Amino acid sequence: MSSRWRLSLTLLATVCVVLPACKSRKRIEPVTVRIFSDLSAPFGPELDHRILDFEATNPRLSNGAAVQVGSANIADLPSALRNLDEPAADIVILNSPADVINFPMIAEDMAHAVNVCAAVHTCPAEVPALVPSKLQGVRGEAANKFVQFLASAPPQPASTPRPDSVAPPQSQPAQPNH
Repeated sequence: MSSRWRLSLTLLATVCVVLPACKSRKRIEPVTVRIFSDLSAPFGPELDHRILDFEATNPRLSNGAAVQVGSANIADLPSALRNLDEPAADIVILNSPADVINFPMIAEDMAHAVNVCAAVHTCPAEVPALVPSKLQGVRGEAANKFVQFLASAPPQPASTPRPDSVAPPQSQPAQPNH
């Protein structure tokens, strides 16, 4: 009976020591980046693919938070750009650099705009993407991470030889009958 008590006390002591050490990790909320772009632009479907490519890399910020990307359905972009403290447009992708005329509040930010055409197959000569300079903190970090991803060229798919480019099998010369 005393060995049973010793075993029970040992288990109880182990539980008392181990349980306080097993603290759940603080969950870090993901950061959602909202993109303002012309959804009917010729590069729109390709941009959707690049968003999926980005999310497949499981992007994380320096604090460990995951980065998610979504489109901003904003009817009034100038108003949204003036009030960046509200969830609005974190990234602005214009159809061309000339479009900045429509949005003078981001004209200064064009100096650090990134051309995303290197990563988009169906696009005009230059498609500027920028993070408004007012955007700071984790939203700014997340937005810059996605813009840098857009500026990088996507990985090329492994090339497979076309059926007509495969060399025909070498025919063997007929062996003489002895």
